[in-house]
Amino acid sequence: MDQPGTPTRPDPPSTGDRSVDEALSTFARSLDGPPAEQVEAAVEAHRALQARLTTPVPTSASPADARPGPSRR
Repeated sequence: MDQPGTPTRPDPPSTGDRSVDEALSTFARSLDGPPAEQVEAAVEAHRALQARLTTPVPTSASPADARPGPSRR
């Protein structure tokens, strides 16, 4: 809840990555809470973002990259 004289915060940007967007949104919501909650939210956001950065995104092969399988006889 905004108090008089308190600047409003913009919504976090949408990255298109669900786990990153959730971490940023959760952290942003914590900024209006007590400092202890903010610290905990920052730690959790850091964990979530670090996990996302170290986990490769599965990609599907494009048709140009497809390899023929064994022949079916």
